[in-house]
Amino acid sequence: MPIVIENFESTVEFYKKITGQGVSITASHDGYQLKMVDRFVILGSVTGPEALEIPRLVDAIFVVDDLGAYWEILEKDSKRVIIPVNRVSTGIRFIVEQNDGKVIEYLQLDEG
Repeated sequence: MPIVIENFESTVEFYKKITGQGVSITASHDGYQLKMVDRFVILGSVTGPEALEIPRLVDAIFVVDDLGAYWEILEKDSKRVIIPVNRVSTGIRFIVEQNDGKVIEYLQLDEG
């Protein structure tokens, strides 16, 4: 589950402290910023609280190797597509509400 928070920098520092790890991914898109510390994905607004509306819906982020394979199934076999396949600063992703009611972001990271 992503951590969507108002006090972004202090939360990033907290997770660095408890994990003993640094930030492995830094990105921003759609009006919010993202940092990954160990396996924790932390999101905070850059433009205002409305930028966090969709991230607050997300129950989990799955990093996958072949986004197309997941999209082929989930585009048709989900309750609804919230965001279709699109490019973000970290790679390509889509967000769906699955038939079990969970909102999942599927993300294929850019290599490199």
